[in-house]
Amino acid sequence: MKRFVIMIVAVIAVSVLWMAGWFYIAGQVRAEIEYLALADGVSQPRLICDGLDVGGAPFSFSPHCTDAYITSGDVTVELAELSGTALFYTPTHIQLFASGPAQITDAFTGATQEVRWSSLRASLRLDGGMIERFSAIADDLVYADMLIGETIIGTAAHGEFHLLDATPENAQPGTGAIFDAYATLEDVTSDTNAIANGRLVIDARLSGLPDPALWGDPQVLGFWQALGGELVLRDVEASADGLSLTAEGAASLTATGLVTGTLDIASQGVAERIAALVGDPSVAQIALGSPGEDGVSRQTLRVNDGTVVVGIIPVASLPPLF
Repeated sequence: MKRFVIMIVAVIAVSVLWMAGWFYIAGQVRAEIEYLALADGVSQPRLICDGLDVGGAPFSFSPHCTDAYITSGDVTVELAELSGTALFYTPTHIQLFASGPAQITDAFTGATQEVRWSSLRASLRLDGGMIERFSAIADDLVYADMLIGETIIGTAAHGEFHLLDATPENAQPGTGAIFDAYATLEDVTSDTNAIANGRLVIDARLSGLPDPALWGDPQVLGFWQALGGELVLRDVEASADGLSLTAEGAASLTATGLVTGTLDIASQGVAERIAALVGDPSVAQIALGSPGEDGVSRQTLRVNDGTVVVGIIPVASLPPLF
């Protein structure tokens, strides 16, 4: 009998300590989210929740933000609901969920867009404060311009984005992180652009990335350049009824923020579409080249210190990015 009583007391004590720990950590989670509302929205994005609650006891933490406003620079994103879940024993693995629509407003241009979906979920895994993997999956996407009424720009049945840490374990300090990025869009349609049965696949690698805490900083491109950052497009594939395009290349920034890089493009049907839009076939020919005997247009674009060059002819100039 005495042993039974001791066991009951021990179970109660452990339960009390567990719940005390849960309430303490839940309070810390709430405080961190509320702290985001004090950010300036420039050097660090600002998140404001009209309603904020942290549930999930006793085995998880589930912050729930209703009527969320996210501001970064001139852009504000308004979401109906934003929530997350992290298990008590795996706090570095966070699952995120969002309920739309998301209204995107640019205070500088006055543009207003809206993105809708039937489901949007994401997963974030951290390792020592660094992102190990981030994945986002959405279904039934709709992108619309809302400035004057509603104009649907495009839809997609499914979309995915994945960001994976590919930094070698023996990476030298001061070289930044390396991430692989993958993105797909399936069954893309756009009546305004005469696109049907579209598909997009992007496979890229970003090197020289600074600490994620700096990604929202206005000078992040300068930090990226200082770390020798490079964007490598390993594969871009876009297709739709009567259209196809593939591309690969690499780009980096000079110390003055000018783009330097190359881009190899192969396409069918795209040049004709661009020519019809701009009313000048020479523009499409410069950008994409002329069709070969197989009907495929091929072109290599080079950017030297901000100057876009086709062959040996400069065709455009890009402003510095910082």
